[in-house]
Amino acid sequence: MAVTASELMNELHIDTDDVETKTVQGLIDYAKEIVTDSVTDDLTTEQLETKYPKLFDLATKNLATSMYYDRELTNGTSKGYQMVIIHLSAKVAIDMKKGSDDDGNNET
Repeated sequence: MAVTASELMNELHIDTDDVETKTVQGLIDYAKEIVTDSVTDDLTTEQLETKYPKLFDLATKNLATSMYYDRELTNGTSKGYQMVIIHLSAKVAIDMKKGSDDDGNNET
């Protein structure tokens, strides 16, 4: 359930053309990297996106949207983005702790 440029552009009512699509896709790609780096050093973007799809996509959309309207994030990130990052970070930390409690075996 990865975030796509066309999906985000539709949600934000952005006119679709090649330039805007390329811009939005670039912002989504940057947002994914930033979300991953903000949450963990132990998982890849693909792992986070697979294990926590709803939270990861929400954080990605929040950040990409903020960067679309304010490339420099003049006032920082939104409260919504910060809330999702905290929630996602907590879930990752809890799952990592569970993994270390049972010698890394998370299979159920």
